[in-house]
Amino acid sequence: MGEALKSFRSGIAWANAGGAWPDMVFSTRVRFARNLEGFPFPNRAEPRQLAETRRLALAAARATSLFARGHFLKTEALSALERRFLVERHHISHALAASVLPSGAAVSCDEDLAVMVNEEDHLRLQCLRAGFAIEEAFSSALKLDEALGRELPFAYGARFGFLTACPTNTGTGMRVSCLAHLPALSRLGRMPQVLENLSHLGVTARGIYGEGTVALGDFYQISNATCLGRAEEDFCQNIDRVIRNLIRQEIAAREALLKGPLKLRTEDAVFRALGLLRHARRLSYEEFMQNVSLARMGAAMGWNTGTDLSAFNQVTLQMQPAHIQAAAGKPLGPEERDAFRAERVRAAFGGR
Repeated sequence: MGEALKSFRSGIAWANAGGAWPDMVFSTRVRFARNLEGFPFPNRAEPRQLAETRRLALAAARATSLFARGHFLKTEALSALERRFLVERHHISHALAASVLPSGAAVSCDEDLAVMVNEEDHLRLQCLRAGFAIEEAFSSALKLDEALGRELPFAYGARFGFLTACPTNTGTGMRVSCLAHLPALSRLGRMPQVLENLSHLGVTARGIYGEGTVALGDFYQISNATCLGRAEEDFCQNIDRVIRNLIRQEIAAREALLKGPLKLRTEDAVFRALGLLRHARRLSYEEFMQNVSLARMGAAMGWNTGTDLSAFNQVTLQMQPAHIQAAAGKPLGPEERDAFRAERVRAAFGGR
């Protein structure tokens, strides 16, 4: 890894099992899209204009007390591996990682706050919190928004609210999302119906890295589909209701898996998964996610897996492809990566 990311910690506070319902909600994120008055949107801006919006944005982040000892990054100075690492940490998007124009990010010391610069909008401000913590995440994101708003002229219209590059973000510019772990609903084959129902509630379900990604390990990022026509608090309350309903459904599904012949099948699947994690010599990321999902569900059901939820969460992040190569200290080919991942997983789960 390059010098820019050496100061990032291996453990991540927002990935610990905290907040409400940590066995079913991995983390909560609140994000605001903002643009600077007097500058064209990034997709229409010239490189010199993008460089100036980045200079202003990073200077504004430094001027607040929220990014003391934080990370201030220019995308073009990062290697492909470093960019992927930041995507896996949920600090930047795939789109920003692919950017060849002036862009960047500011990340707080504890990694709970981040600002993406010159992605689809000039700024994407976000707060991450462990578990189901919408109110706390919203409060922290609002403080970040207000702090940067005192330093920067945000583009705002009396009729539409905050102006954004994509019309679906115009208005509040806010997305509230929870990363939900729903293995029992998946195991019972109920997720297609659940996802169809969500689409009728003004809510979208995406993969672990957000828009355009698939669901790995039964993790789904649930967020509001639009940002216009309601107050921020209303969007928060709607996602809160949706997540609580999903929690009730997942509880019912887990209870169903513990009844009759399904109990033995479920227990067998959980401990087979745990055995593979403890003893495999080669593990692709997809196979790891499939098995860690089952083992994590077993721990949540109260079975003795020898690992608590915080450890499950941390290892889930640390086994991602760029994180594995960061731990190795060098780029690895697919076979090397899978072998090194298996070695790290065995160590994490007490295998040999």
